[in-house]
Amino acid sequence: MNINSRTLNYYVENASVSLETLRDSIKNIDLFLSGERQPTFNQVSDIAKKLNIPTGLLLLDKPIEIKSGRLEFRTLNSRHVDVISEELRDTIIEMESKQAFLREEIDFTLDFIGSCSVEDGVALVASRIRKKLQIQEGFQNSIPKSNLLNFLKDRINSIGVFIFFNGKVGDNGHRSLSLSEFRGFVLVDEKAPIIFINQKDETINGRVFTLIHELVHLFIGVDEILTEVDAGDYTFDKTEAFVNKVTAEILVPKTVFENLVNQSLINTQLDEQVRVFSERFKVSEFVIVRRLYDMKLIDKKTHDAKVEELQNKFDQFFKNKSKSSSGGGDYYNNLNFRIDKRFFSYVQRALQQNRISYTDAFKIIGVSFKGYKFLAESK
Repeated sequence: MNINSRTLNYYVENASVSLETLRDSIKNIDLFLSGERQPTFNQVSDIAKKLNIPTGLLLLDKPIEIKSGRLEFRTLNSRHVDVISEELRDTIIEMESKQAFLREEIDFTLDFIGSCSVEDGVALVASRIRKKLQIQEGFQNSIPKSNLLNFLKDRINSIGVFIFFNGKVGDNGHRSLSLSEFRGFVLVDEKAPIIFINQKDETINGRVFTLIHELVHLFIGVDEILTEVDAGDYTFDKTEAFVNKVTAEILVPKTVFENLVNQSLINTQLDEQVRVFSERFKVSEFVIVRRLYDMKLIDKKTHDAKVEELQNKFDQFFKNKSKSSSGGGDYYNNLNFRIDKRFFSYVQRALQQNRISYTDAFKIIGVSFKGYKFLAESK
């Protein structure tokens, strides 16, 4: 297992156990610290256990301060994430450890990562992404809403992006993720880019928006945590304003939208028109309202009032949803959905080639033997 010796040294130096204690229980620890020898995955796990930290931390390129939860991410509204929950922190660490494993397994790079910039223009970047995914403008018209997320997931998987879903930390049902804190995040990498979507957002519209939004970030080449439904003005952040507009252009193409919009109906029947377009394009009403504003079909006052109204409805919907929620659904079907198939195939290949043990495989994926067996039979 290829780890950064500087990362290992950082956590050893800041641990509550002494180096002498580690030497007594971890063979070759000094060689690992000097970088002269690389530990196996089991040895990395043993070291992490002795240091009382998540294994994934030792697989990162550079250390993070786990006590404060400071991570170099920014949210959709461009606020840098200063303090995050332990649940989000551990989820990011889990995904970064998966990425570290994949980076060792993959021997090619993806040419589209960071291939675009904000200087390229919204229409051009949206067109490049559609071309890469092999989808047309208004592609969702021919796809039932119930199949839209899986359709996009498969297309994005096919170009080399790994996609994970979860509503909890790993397999721990007692550590739920918060939808109010984040909706998803993206980890940019030329070999193993990862998109993570918070499964607590149970709406197809919300998940689709997050998926496309994070994909745009991969083309721009910028890590991010998505926190909000609506994008706001972002006059202070050129990149986020651009990413949001590209996302809207992919989901609600300007040329298609313009041909459908009737200005007089927008003026007199805004609520109904927003609902109709939301259903047609299979996106949230937030996206439609923002599209109308960006195309100067409604003014800012109307936009802000409508967004506030939608946000209140949205908050109430999830409040009621959480009160009536009776459980997490079928565990195994959900496991099959939330673990990326290509990721699992890389783990399985490493196992079959005797480069990792079954215990390693379970830890890398984050499942028990039963979970692994189910995935192996269903992937």
